[in-house]
Amino acid sequence: MICHIEITPFRIELCESKISYTVGELVVIRSKEGIDLGRVIRIEKEGVDDIYGEITRKAIANDFEKQHELKEYEEFCLLELKRAVEEYKFAMKPVYAHCQLDEERVIFYFTAQKRLEFRKLHRYISQKLDKRVVIKQIGSRDYTKLFGGIGPCGRSLCCKTFLGELKSISLRMARDQKLYVSPSKISGICGRLLCCLNFEEDFYTDFHSHDEYEETPQDTDL
Repeated sequence: MICHIEITPFRIELCESKISYTVGELVVIRSKEGIDLGRVIRIEKEGVDDIYGEITRKAIANDFEKQHELKEYEEFCLLELKRAVEEYKFAMKPVYAHCQLDEERVIFYFTAQKRLEFRKLHRYISQKLDKRVVIKQIGSRDYTKLFGGIGPCGRSLCCKTFLGELKSISLRMARDQKLYVSPSKISGICGRLLCCLNFEEDFYTDFHSHDEYEETPQDTDL
């Protein structure tokens, strides 16, 4: 079987397994990048490409204890990166750190208004932690998904509560739904177009496809 494994709130990978697992289970995965812990969030059909790694076993008590210990280390790593960012005066905001279960790599996530070049920062933090380091930029939607909030509808954000994948949203979707308003009126707290515009997209696409025909005038007797 092939599973979608959530490794961090910003990272989901396809992993294969020789035995079956259920959605929600915590599992240990192995890839060329090392050993890590993840959660099964979706079961995929066979024949999928780009397999990241394999599920070796279900997580046990020792794995949970190790994960708890790593949480404290991740907080330390994030603090060190924030200090380095201030020192080097980078226009970026570190928001999350993840240490692999085997402690071989530390992955940092940050937000910024534009793409940045941070080789000097990468070299510094790698030497400081004495580990392999990966620094990744995330978008405002990913950042909002991590911390959550209340949407204009008055309910908890969809991205925080149940959306597993953040799909691309376009103004075309709004036009198809006859929402002729300024983008700011249909944008979420992340500053991007509302994810819920995608919920009825299939219906409107199907509706418009049936609506696109020419009526043939009926013959009338004079």
